[in-house]
Amino acid sequence: MGAKDIAEKHFEEINKIFADIINGTLFGGNQTIKEDELLDLPTKSQYKADDNKLHEQERDIAKRWVKEDVIFSIIGIENQTKIDNDMVLRVIGYDGASYRSQLLDKDNPSRYPVITIVLYYGEKPWNAPKSLKERLDIPKCLDKYVSDYHINVFDIAHMSNEEIDNLFHSDFKILAKFMHDKSKVAEITEKIEYPDPLLKILSVLTDDDRFENIQGELVEGGNTMCDVLDKVENKGRLEGELNACRKIAEKLYKNGVSIDIIKSSLTDIPEDEVQKIFDEITKSK
Repeated sequence: MGAKDIAEKHFEEINKIFADIINGTLFGGNQTIKEDELLDLPTKSQYKADDNKLHEQERDIAKRWVKEDVIFSIIGIENQTKIDNDMVLRVIGYDGASYRSQLLDKDNPSRYPVITIVLYYGEKPWNAPKSLKERLDIPKCLDKYVSDYHINVFDIAHMSNEEIDNLFHSDFKILAKFMHDKSKVAEITEKIEYPDPLLKILSVLTDDDRFENIQGELVEGGNTMCDVLDKVENKGRLEGELNACRKIAEKLYKNGVSIDIIKSSLTDIPEDEVQKIFDEITKSK
């Protein structure tokens, strides 16, 4: 599993966020699923392919929705940042494996539905097939004999802010608004409840390490995206200053200037960062 998948999983597997995603995408924002009604499921499943070997596939997140002590649904989430023309085939594989596991459970005769949603965060609107028949080249004479299969794709970055406000109520709302329009961070005023998982997923979705670099600097429930942006920009400025100071310090040190004299001139840089610079210089000597 790659860094992107791990970051998305850590964020979305939080029951409060998972429930919010499902309530927003499937139930129009109604609070149908409660966070304490969700149980984690294994995400790996095995199957035999044409080569007669046992293979393993892994979906991003899977949970059971348990209500009144009855398992009555399995819901999975698949994350996408790129358009995938074969997504419908992938979802069929995941869902089929979940149904097959029900057949193998000899102690439980009940059968329950499997629902997979695809969260798409890409910049271009989703234009790939959302049904099996859209993906296949079917001769006209056989069309009525081919069973169709539809998938649930939600184009998060292309929802309006009004839709997002009506549908979501957790940190997922913050993520959705950010992906919708990264230039309007100042308008995202909601307090961040789970800062570290949110910063991780922002980092991988934007390919910007600065979000992950400020982990541990935010207070749960006490900061907004404005605070995030301020810290990210400050971190960027500090990195720039440190790089400039590092180059100057290395040059002076090579020219015989003592470390104490160089340190005394770096008054605008935090002491621990100055120490790191000289640890690096003396190591590379």
